[in-house]
Amino acid sequence: MSGSYDDFDNVDPAEPYITPLANLIQLEKYRAQIEGNIKHAYEDLMNKYREKCADFEREKRNAQVWEREQRFVEKELTGIKSKLEASGFVFVIIDGDGVIFHESLIAEGEEGGKAAAHELYQQLKRHMYETYNMHSVDIMVQLVLSVEGLTKALHASNTLRTFDPSILARFARGFCRAQPFFTVVDVGYGKEQADNKVRKVFELMEKNLQCRMLILGGCHDNGYATFLESFRNNHKVVLLETTPAAADFRKLSFPRLSLPTVFRSEPLPSKVDAFPSRAIAPPPGFNGLSRPTASPAPLPASSLGQITNGSPRQAPAVLAPPKPTTPVIAEPTRRDSGSNGKSAGSSWASVGRSSGVQIIDISSKKASAKERAFYLLNKNNERIDIPLPKLEPAAQTSFDNKTKKNNGVNFCNRFHLTGHCKQSETTGYCPYVHGERLSAAEQVLLKIRARHLPCGSASHCWDISCTLGHHCANGSSCFFGDGCRFADTHGMDTTPTIKIFEDGTREVIVSK
Repeated sequence: MSGSYDDFDNVDPAEPYITPLANLIQLEKYRAQIEGNIKHAYEDLMNKYREKCADFEREKRNAQVWEREQRFVEKELTGIKSKLEASGFVFVIIDGDGVIFHESLIAEGEEGGKAAAHELYQQLKRHMYETYNMHSVDIMVQLVLSVEGLTKALHASNTLRTFDPSILARFARGFCRAQPFFTVVDVGYGKEQADNKVRKVFELMEKNLQCRMLILGGCHDNGYATFLESFRNNHKVVLLETTPAAADFRKLSFPRLSLPTVFRSEPLPSKVDAFPSRAIAPPPGFNGLSRPTASPAPLPASSLGQITNGSPRQAPAVLAPPKPTTPVIAEPTRRDSGSNGKSAGSSWASVGRSSGVQIIDISSKKASAKERAFYLLNKNNERIDIPLPKLEPAAQTSFDNKTKKNNGVNFCNRFHLTGHCKQSETTGYCPYVHGERLSAAEQVLLKIRARHLPCGSASHCWDISCTLGHHCANGSSCFFGDGCRFADTHGMDTTPTIKIFEDGTREVIVSK
């Protein structure tokens, strides 16, 4: 028998298990810690999951709401588009001071106005259908004019044979009553009142989404060409052309519409041509720059004076020719056939005496070269403006006083500076003041103001009577720089080298 009780007493039988047991206990603690961490991590994950699920449900509900809103908005937008298309219209704005109905229609008064409205409506309706395939579009027409001014112009030019001061007003009344969307706006007195109203209405309708086409009747006036530059790329703008379009409209590419059955295709004839049996031709050799603007013979009672911006201005019984810039050769007394078939002696001097107006000195006298009209050229054959004399302060005061008496209406540059007005001669009236010629000192101020307006031919203008500016008076030292109306002439040589006279002769200017 091996071993002894003493050996057994000296050995602890549990000792081999103490260390493993301690390790096991430690592992159990670590395991419990891991389980706790897993439990907390799981709980956090579940909480986040529940939050995400709540967020998802909320977003789902929001998406459903927005989807309903989108469908509603799309439906509403479609309805608005349908209404816009259904209620679209064509708007026609006409400057009636230059776009004039046929006199045969105007002469019929209210019935003529109705006929003009119906014909205009039918022509526009046909044009919209045939050219733009517009079937059920409404047509609105606004005619802007001075009723009183155009009435007097029609009578003064003898376009309307029978004098009736209310004829155009009755025509306008019939025009408005014939069509529900046709209106006539009487602007009355004031400079360019019709032009200003036409421009403002045009700008308003150009922004209107329901206005599918915008037609402007104003090709007779170059001012509208400049105004239309900012609408160059607008495809809904159409030009109504009656009389031949003014020069500046050539550069515009807008579609043109012509209605010859409704409007006159020629401007109103001048007052001079209206009464040929009473007119007296100017004497031979009369300077073209100082020819009279109208016949010096008395006008009949139906001529109610010149028209300025639609406002009447009392015309004298006799319009004496303005004082010529050079003396002219006297004409022997001549005989003109009167309306009664009898001959009556007449001359410029005798007409002046019989009318109680200023008698023009037409005594024969040879004009010197320096008194003849001329214009200047530089070495490059570019026109140079003739220097103007110093302005007198008293002339400024008298000029302003006269302007106030004319209710602020400007004086006609052509009439007061050259002695004749082309617009008055061709249309029978002018929107600016004629009347008594301004004094020489006052004309200097008018010339200064006219020089601020650029001539369309610029430095290549050969019109000896042109009153506009042809280059900048300040040259390269101009305060306005590129903003100057004459900016392209700032580097131009303004030293005159040649005088060109009215008869085409030239005189070389020798530098001193």
